Amino acid sequence: MVGSGPYRFLAGEYNSGSRVAYEKFDGYVPRNEPPDWATGAKVAHFSRIEWTIMPDAGAASAALQNGEIDWWEQPLADLLPLLAGNKDIVLQTDIPQGRDSIMRLNHLQPPFNDVRLRRAVLMAVNQEDYMRATFGDDTSLWKVCRSLFACDTPYETPDNGKWMKGDLNAARAALKEAGYTDQKVVIVNPTDFPAIHPLGLVTADTLKKIGMNVDLQETDWGTVVQRRASREPIEKGGWSIFHTFGSSTAYASPVTSTIVRGQGTDGWFGWWNSPKAEELVQSWLDAPDDATRTRFASELARLAMSDVATIPLGQWYGKTAFRRTITGVLPGVSPYPWNVRPA
Repeated sequence: MVGSGPYRFLAGEYNSGSRVAYEKFDGYVPRNEPPDWATGAKVAHFSRIEWTIMPDAGAASAALQNGEIDWWEQPLADLLPLLAGNKDIVLQTDIPQGRDSIMRLNHLQPPFNDVRLRRAVLMAVNQEDYMRATFGDDTSLWKVCRSLFACDTPYETPDNGKWMKGDLNAARAALKEAGYTDQKVVIVNPTDFPAIHPLGLVTADTLKKIGMNVDLQETDWGTVVQRRASREPIEKGGWSIFHTFGSSTAYASPVTSTIVRGQGTDGWFGWWNSPKAEELVQSWLDAPDDATRTRFASELARLAMSDVATIPLGQWYGKTAFRRTITGVLPGVSPYPWNVRPA
């Protein structure tokens, strides 16, 4: 953000929640290789660029179509047909490998410090409900993926789906058997993040249907990011569930995937604690060949799903939209401004 890359952050023009401006840094010397995601030559072709936060998706769509902006990072799925019909706009898959949406439960605090209640929630999840609520009926944009290691990656574990029944009756019975006593479930849910907000709505509705006491707290993403770091009980500002998504590539191996690591309070928000999981990660690192690594990764995936470290909600393929007046837009997990140039 403020380093010595191809563009220099203009701190004096920063307007939180509205605009970020950069100017070309003439002191930067690009590498010689072709640009490739975040690697290779990072060449600044504009003297100045601005990122603007639009008030809503409708305003962003209109601005792109009218030529008031050049690039919209993540258009809403239901606006893609409209943009596709505009000959001046290009729709491009931003990450060909996709992203995975997830539900993360708080393992430190009731009720989800009880694995039986986590398993009851897992039984109730129907991934299609989440994906359709977020991306609509166009299945070219998403697919069911009941694996904690992303689908279409070497350690995909499709048989993990046996725990994800989408069965509300089975989930109700599991809650009763576990002795659930109407403990409150606090879901923190961002209204300003279109790829995440519907996930919280579906979870709230699903958990209410199986008989859980749900408190859906709608807020902005910045508040969710702050709140999820709290390890306090819900009575003191804590939380029970939040939703997010990550790159399928990041979720593809035991070392890089935060959602299968059992590091407890040293790990990612939710703080699943499993010494056995960490042993399997180390065994994977020490394994002498691919076959052995696959065996350890599969064992880890099954352990993480059985213990409900994280609940996968589906895999999806986002689009980025830009006007034909620019070219050189690279795929990647962020909107990389280098290599972009006038068409």
